[in-house]
Amino acid sequence: MWRTVIERAKVWFRDWHDKKITLMLTGTGCASILGLSSPWWLVPFIQFVNEKFHSNIPVPESKVDYVVMVTGVVVGLILIFWGIKYRQHTKSKNKKMVQIRHSSIEVVNYTSIRADLDDYDVKSITINQYQDLTKIDEFNLKTAWRKQEHVVAELLVHINEPSTYEIAYMGMAHIPFQFLLGYQVADKTDVQFFEWNRTEKAWMPLLGGDESFPKLVLYKDETKQTPNEVKEVVIKVGITFEILDSQLEGHGLENFNSYYFKLEPPRLDAITSIKQLSTYKQQFRDLLTEIHHKYQKLKKVHIFLSAQPSVAYSFGSSISARMDSNKDFWIYNYVGSSPIKYPWGMKLSKDMDNGEIKIL
Repeated sequence: MWRTVIERAKVWFRDWHDKKITLMLTGTGCASILGLSSPWWLVPFIQFVNEKFHSNIPVPESKVDYVVMVTGVVVGLILIFWGIKYRQHTKSKNKKMVQIRHSSIEVVNYTSIRADLDDYDVKSITINQYQDLTKIDEFNLKTAWRKQEHVVAELLVHINEPSTYEIAYMGMAHIPFQFLLGYQVADKTDVQFFEWNRTEKAWMPLLGGDESFPKLVLYKDETKQTPNEVKEVVIKVGITFEILDSQLEGHGLENFNSYYFKLEPPRLDAITSIKQLSTYKQQFRDLLTEIHHKYQKLKKVHIFLSAQPSVAYSFGSSISARMDSNKDFWIYNYVGSSPIKYPWGMKLSKDMDNGEIKIL
């Protein structure tokens, strides 16, 4: 209840000074026209009232001071014009937002957003892969990938426009496609993330702040191969749920060195702030840099991720086209009902023609 009251209050007082100036100019202009130009308008008005309501209101002297009347009308029109122009000017300063609405798991409603976006000129860009991925096979995955590729081309046009101030991401999609989207867009711009709140049944923005948050702990297993032998490594990220080694069966990764980022314990809706997200993203990037320097023969990185959409997108965007271009990055999708828990994955690529899909 109080959250709703606060949000409404913010909307009510938003740009109150600009609105007050606009109201003062237009109100004074109207008063000038109506006040200084009487009895030009007042005489016929009183006559109309007397006739319709059988009243006997005295009619003021009908003599018109045309100098005063014209002056009042001109001044009034000028003030009204200034008021309208001022409001248009302040409105022109409003921010522009491109909302990426990404869905592939289920039909998603984007109308319930717990944020004041009245100051934004919002343009939505939709990546709807739900119908494409109701059945998982190579053809459907490629169709969904191609659709995302076309939308990203449109998105990059907006990102490169100087007038676009903010990009917002609202995702409820398969993790490989969220990760891929972050990789396709990369760090070309800052992104504001909205996460779906199951309790509020609304999209909630991740906010900044210095509040404390749980540490993302890194566990390393570098005993299976020497640095000179390593050509493939495994990275697991367990933020929402634990990722067990047994869940990776079927991919033949048992003999590779592995790295496991996890919360203690993993939890739903763990990401609550931009600072937390940025910290985790930097840790992930630091690990990629570390293994880049440690393993000179490294060719493949296998990533298994259990986390919120903001994490999937952000981690994907942290992969560097310069430093990581000599490696293939594979991102896998979890299916709890499948005997093989990660039955399909994608090799990241800016375009589908250079990517790959693996289905077990």
